[in-house]
Amino acid sequence: MRKPFTRIAGKLWHWVTAVIQGCWRFIGRMGLAFRRILTLFVWKPLILLTLPLWLPLRWLFWDYMKEIVPPIWHFMGQVGQAARRMLSLLLWRPFHKLIISPIVWYVRHILWPLLRWAGRQVQWVGRQIHRLWLALMARTAVRRALLRRRYRSRWLVRWGRWRLAFKRPSPPEKAEIAPARPRLAAYSQHTRRVRLATAIAAVSLLIVVALLSLQDRPGTAVADTAPVTIILTPTPLPPTPTPVPTVAIKLTPWATPDPTTRGGVVAFAQTVNGNTDIYVLPVGQAEPVRMTTDPAPDRDPAWSPDGSQLAFSSRRDGNWDIYVYDVPTGRLLRVTRGLAYDGKPAWSPDGQWLAYESYRDNNLDIYLVRADGREGPYRLTYDPAPDFNPAWSPRGRHIAYTSWRTGNQDIFLQSLDDTTGQTVLNLTNTPGVHEDGAAFSPDGRTLAYQDDSAGFLVIMAQPLTEDNAPDGPSISLGHQGSQAAWSPDSRSLVYVHEKDGRSYLVAGSAIAWGIAPQMYAPDGPLAGLSWAAVDLSPALLESLKNIDGLVAEKPLFVEALARPERGRPPVTLFEMPVSAPSPYLSDQVDQSFTALRERVIAEAGWDFLGQLDGMFEPLEARPLPGQSVESWSKAGRAFDVYYRKALGLDPQIMVVREDVGAQTFWRLYVRTAVQDGSLGEPMTSRNWNFQARSGDDPQYYEQGGKLADNVPAGYYIDFTALAASYGWQRVPANTRWRTYFPDILFWRFENRQSLTWLEAMQQLYTEAELSGNP
Repeated sequence: MRKPFTRIAGKLWHWVTAVIQGCWRFIGRMGLAFRRILTLFVWKPLILLTLPLWLPLRWLFWDYMKEIVPPIWHFMGQVGQAARRMLSLLLWRPFHKLIISPIVWYVRHILWPLLRWAGRQVQWVGRQIHRLWLALMARTAVRRALLRRRYRSRWLVRWGRWRLAFKRPSPPEKAEIAPARPRLAAYSQHTRRVRLATAIAAVSLLIVVALLSLQDRPGTAVADTAPVTIILTPTPLPPTPTPVPTVAIKLTPWATPDPTTRGGVVAFAQTVNGNTDIYVLPVGQAEPVRMTTDPAPDRDPAWSPDGSQLAFSSRRDGNWDIYVYDVPTGRLLRVTRGLAYDGKPAWSPDGQWLAYESYRDNNLDIYLVRADGREGPYRLTYDPAPDFNPAWSPRGRHIAYTSWRTGNQDIFLQSLDDTTGQTVLNLTNTPGVHEDGAAFSPDGRTLAYQDDSAGFLVIMAQPLTEDNAPDGPSISLGHQGSQAAWSPDSRSLVYVHEKDGRSYLVAGSAIAWGIAPQMYAPDGPLAGLSWAAVDLSPALLESLKNIDGLVAEKPLFVEALARPERGRPPVTLFEMPVSAPSPYLSDQVDQSFTALRERVIAEAGWDFLGQLDGMFEPLEARPLPGQSVESWSKAGRAFDVYYRKALGLDPQIMVVREDVGAQTFWRLYVRTAVQDGSLGEPMTSRNWNFQARSGDDPQYYEQGGKLADNVPAGYYIDFTALAASYGWQRVPANTRWRTYFPDILFWRFENRQSLTWLEAMQQLYTEAELSGNP
């Protein structure tokens, strides 16, 4: 009934709007004709009739005034400008220097930090009061339940009496009421004695029966008893359930043999619902505990040597800084301050200092600071190439880090006794191979790192001497992954394994090859692993839950689906407010694109997705030579970013090449509009130079370009990772990308939602339309 009514109402509305628009146009034309009649028959004759009056006045005054008025006006302007300059020099600038600037300085450096400190204290006090309240409620839960039941029982009794008093019929007047006879005390005492004797006899009988049953165990024969035949009636069994095939198999968290034999707790950063937070996973537990819930990203966790403190980097105060959380007291301390990027903290063996990477003076270097923030920072590296991702040796006098100073990513070792930094040791020294993620074993005998020489990331180990010098060649530990972290006994490690676009937390042995059990299979990317030799009690683990005291964030977006037309497929196309040819997307993915665009504007400071090279393609569109007909743009589930922003003289996009097996992927970094550290973070990888294809050297044409000479300076956001949070995935380049530019496809992003191409097309088109366009 609703659909015919809607169709009739729509037709009626179209007819009414057509009539109104026609009347409105007719009135407009009438007004225009009336204005022309007035001009021809009134205004022009009036001007011609009054011409003898105003024309002599114009001849007498205007020709003289136009020579006198402009100089006077110019002189008055100069006098006003001079007066403004005198007021500026004598009044406004002294007022600004003496009054406004001190007030601004006082508010910015004293009042605002004091208010923020007071706010944190109030927040901490509120958390403590909340925890005390929860503990009080937990301890008094039983007592309150008893009181609640007692008072409820009393209320029921009173209610029953009132109900009985109002509803009980009164006795007749002639009725004789027998007087109440109280129970005799002797009778009552006798009754209690009988009940007590009965209870004692019953308990004694139960004890005797239990002792006799324990003596007559199965399998023993009693000689003086006759055999007893017992007939058992079989109980009907329930029907055997039909096995249902499962789509996915969830692995057991701890397989056999288990390389993680010494316990402890693993901290890591996980991205869920577009936000990165710190999680802790006690060894042997299947699910982690979420530690931070701040809307800003928190990552790079690092346990202190004694496991009492956890350092991490966060943007919760507007820029990347280092924070230290004290587990026993629940106190969160901000160690570094300022707009410069600070991240990747690493503890000294005594737990007093932190090494971290910081972007200052357009360069990424290693700095040292006390863990309580009272001393430092001190700069450790001075090379023009980026130095990042530090790791402090257990013996305390060396720091390993990753650097580009040799033209590729290598692991370097620098002594703290060398203040000049001239005797830096290159531990890997492998041209053409990139290494990263240095991690010292707790006993100091081995340095683990990741290596991409095999076409994928492999965990390698470099044996070390007592002086942290290489003790023989590096060897492979037989684990495929990255970001390794050692167990407290130096016999095992955990790492991140990537498969089919998903991250897995995997444990493996460092002394022998064997089974690598899966510890945790998260829903989002993992990063920043740290393993501590601490066993958290249930109460302490409970206190780590949500140290920020914030509720979980809302979903990033909700796909609101429109009602399809009758006789049409279930999904329609919607026009996007962007500059692009055919700016249409499927109703299944338009909200995710809109939410992604707003997120990029907030994090990059400019509308990167406001101009695109392409979105929707019609069904009859033909692909470029060598490309597949099954384009997801035809399904309204793809968009192409404006690739020229990556090829100009001042590129706003940096494209980083990532080889995954036999396929080549691209990671896009978008330059932020503000370069003071409040937006984005520095890059640690060199971008791919596509313009080298058209240079003088033919080898770069055959290679499809080359690595840039330097790591790009400035602050960027990882657009590829951000788009993946909203369901938009990058696509691999085609095999001919080195010589055929359209096959590079770094600009293409698709949102497939686990559908096949045919299923996505059937959401937009009928079978007849699809069969007519093979």
